[in-house]
Amino acid sequence: MAQAAALLSRDAGVTAESEGEVFDTYAEDGTPLGRELRAVCHAQGIWHRAVYAFLFNSAGQLLIQRRSLNKKVAPGQWDLSVAEHLSPGESYADGVARGLEEELGVALTQEQRAALQGPITPRHQRRLLIPDKGIKDFEFIEVYRLDGYDGPISFNQQEVVECRWASLAQVRADMAARPQDFTVWFREELAGLDFFGAAAAAAPAAAAQGL
Repeated sequence: MAQAAALLSRDAGVTAESEGEVFDTYAEDGTPLGRELRAVCHAQGIWHRAVYAFLFNSAGQLLIQRRSLNKKVAPGQWDLSVAEHLSPGESYADGVARGLEEELGVALTQEQRAALQGPITPRHQRRLLIPDKGIKDFEFIEVYRLDGYDGPISFNQQEVVECRWASLAQVRADMAARPQDFTVWFREELAGLDFFGAAAAAAPAAAAQGL
């Protein structure tokens, strides 16, 4: 088995959840509306796009990250490898590549980019309501995965507290024992994928038009 690569932190100089971010916005049926600030989207429940990525090493372990304590949503909870809002005009696959590099220091080669699998589930909607913080996070989601990554991880300490590699069996056991330690969307995505069991193999890679 290959020696585990280093899990290092770095200060990327980028603050978590910049309110200056701008998103493409949509009606609930996917009709484009225009562009709006992140803060406005999350305050008013305006639909926008986001992408999730699962990064696996050659041993079949999943890279999970614990979110910065400065995050407004789910601070300090364990999350999937990357959860990234999309920039205006950005494709979901491009958002995966950018998120991997910005959050984890993983710059995909052309070969790795070609090996990126996705979307591995149909595009779907997620509504996350946090009334005590005035957050209405309404997203169109696509999910991707990359297998066989054994390179170093250099996570952005403005976004991520720590990272670790874990087997899916261990993640399942930890989620069952301490669900509050994990983000709700991480739990829901893995449950929908049957922890990458039969449900993942059967799911069609359908995508809605125009998003």
